[in-house]
Amino acid sequence: MTEPEIYEAHAELHNLRTDLANLHDWAENALNDEHDRQYIAEYLSAAAAALARGEPLPRRPF
Repeated sequence: MTEPEIYEAHAELHNLRTDLANLHDWAENALNDEHDRQYIAEYLSAAAAALARGEPLPRRPF
């Protein structure tokens, strides 16, 4: 692995961690606001799949 590839991988990991932290915060707030748990679960599933594929996160349901 070259140095630029290492920096790119590091940036990707950092962005993934940030996205996961934001996703966690959103889910906690949605649960605290007593939104429909099925919508929360469906969004978390779609978001996890998007992150795994390197795609942008889907739009939040609320």
